[in-house]
Amino acid sequence: MRVLRDNWLVFTIVALLLCVATILLPQLRLLSASVIGDGGRFSVVHRNAGLEPVPEMSEQFQTDVVDPGKALSFGKAGKTDLEVSVAGPLSVRLSAPQPIEPSVDEGGKLSLQTGKEKLVVSQQAPRGLFNKTAPAPLTAETTSDGSVILHHAANAYITFDDTGRRLTLSNYVAFFTGNETVKATINSLFISITATALAALIGVTLAYVLARFEVPATNEIVFFATMASVSPPFLGAYSWRLLLGRNGVITNALGVDFSIVGIHGVIWVIAWLVFPVIFLLSYSAFRGLDASHVEAAESLGANPAKARFSIEIPLAMPGIITGLYLATMAALSDFGTPRIIGLDISVLPVLIYTSFLSEAGRNPALAATGSVVLVAISSLFLMAQQIYLAKRGFSVVSSRALGRRPLSRTGQICALGFVGLVLFFAFVPHMTVLVTSFMEWRVGLPRFAFTLSNYTTMLASGLGPAWVTLSLGIAGTAVAFAAGLGIAFVLVRKRYPVIAPVLSITVMMPYVIPGTVLGIGLIMMFNKAPLLLTGTWFILALAYVIRNLPFTVKASEAALRQVHPALDEAAISLGAKPLRVFVTITAPLMLAGAVTGATLTFLHIVTELSSTIVLYRPPWKPMTAVIFENTLVDADFGVSAAQTILLMMIIYIPLYLVVRYGQSRRIEHA
Repeated sequence: MRVLRDNWLVFTIVALLLCVATILLPQLRLLSASVIGDGGRFSVVHRNAGLEPVPEMSEQFQTDVVDPGKALSFGKAGKTDLEVSVAGPLSVRLSAPQPIEPSVDEGGKLSLQTGKEKLVVSQQAPRGLFNKTAPAPLTAETTSDGSVILHHAANAYITFDDTGRRLTLSNYVAFFTGNETVKATINSLFISITATALAALIGVTLAYVLARFEVPATNEIVFFATMASVSPPFLGAYSWRLLLGRNGVITNALGVDFSIVGIHGVIWVIAWLVFPVIFLLSYSAFRGLDASHVEAAESLGANPAKARFSIEIPLAMPGIITGLYLATMAALSDFGTPRIIGLDISVLPVLIYTSFLSEAGRNPALAATGSVVLVAISSLFLMAQQIYLAKRGFSVVSSRALGRRPLSRTGQICALGFVGLVLFFAFVPHMTVLVTSFMEWRVGLPRFAFTLSNYTTMLASGLGPAWVTLSLGIAGTAVAFAAGLGIAFVLVRKRYPVIAPVLSITVMMPYVIPGTVLGIGLIMMFNKAPLLLTGTWFILALAYVIRNLPFTVKASEAALRQVHPALDEAAISLGAKPLRVFVTITAPLMLAGAVTGATLTFLHIVTELSSTIVLYRPPWKPMTAVIFENTLVDADFGVSAAQTILLMMIIYIPLYLVVRYGQSRRIEHA
């Protein structure tokens, strides 16, 4: 009864149960799929020439030839489980250390039970060109000595499946010994680390220049960098391929034999995709430096270069390292860029996707194992970040803002030149898409003729994907906003023992889970009645909410820490109920931070691709999936560009309004 009276405790328990069901259990399901497998299989073929094993149709069983052409034995761990020998023209004898008991289930499948082992037997019998009659079915008869005579069709391939489920590390052994999987893992690590290093060189340098020197229009530059940070993840790959592909606009115009398609192009595109994250966090870290540390170093004779590398950059490391971590995670989980511009480069997100959903060569066990490996790599990067920051101290006793240094005219020209170059490369995709959306396209190549036909075609084909994107964005943002406010209040104000810390960890888990992995986990969890959500609008909304919930929770939590508890206590002392206090006092004071988190949530939802490409099914097809698929099949790039412009308007108009509203609010309160 006491629990029921505490509304916040009830909310916490319900929120924790929902998070466990939608976040933790799908990942545990993936983990179980990677370590639980069947017992393997083996096959034989009985022809006129005799009995032969079929190695390419056998797994986990060892084969020994007892009598060439007449008898074979199959077993595991060095012992014989079953012996198969010729019993007649169309029959074989099955013998085992224990008596064999055949049975037929309701579906007509023949099974053999020997001790604790159960083998399901099937056959594949070829038909002749002019023989349309069905092959003779499998039948079994027991003998007095406990063996079984199996009658089969002519020239049949007979397969014995051990369907028992058991713990196994065979999937991981196969993953880390397979050429394709090892190559995909190495490629993913190489691309993510190299792209992050290049992005850090750009982002940290730009952040330092803007934070420490008087550069004109600094606020506008930061705003444009923020806009670049929320661009669709596949936009860069799509645009750079148009410009510098084998038949790209620039390569054709210059007549050069060059193509950006390949691993170098993937690194280049991802670096420009993730550098804004490093820049924004590094910029905040540099702006938050204490002036006294730098002044103390300079008073002791340190020149500006020495103070920069011994004081300023080390003190800004928390922001820089966090930016590097976020950039690495984005690069590691990027699905669209390698798929569009990577040619035949195998990376983990693409390998997982093709293993799980490909019509040819579908391998759910490989997808589950790859998903666990990808999450493990993400977790290792997070642990490395936490260990690095924990071993070093970055706090200061007092803080005094560090002023910007003036630049000479030449210095300003160099700084603005560097800033302009960075923003130019950052917005090349946006400018390319804008220009190509007004060009005619024939046979996959643009003609420099202005036209509105691309937008006309887009409108004529319907705006269904746009409405799907908007509905998912609005609904997902609203749910994440409300849930984030409540969870943040519980974590900061209530701090229930055990439950609150577990809820905090569970909510943050999607932050280190790549979208492809998250999508596969949700499919495994909600693919059967009564929770059959796969292929519906709701599973997309669910994925978007739990994937972006950390944004709203952390932003709301940061805002709530600036609200003194005395305000809540004053309202409660006057007789207001806790829920009314939260709705009328606490929540409005948290609104600024919560709106920031909600804005990030909306922007990430409408540009989400990695989980979308796994989860969507017609007619619930968001714009990111439409544009991505059109790009892959070399469809009309003009229409794809028009669709991308529409998506960018959906992204940038709300961003502009939020930034402008926030600025006006700050001016009013100044």
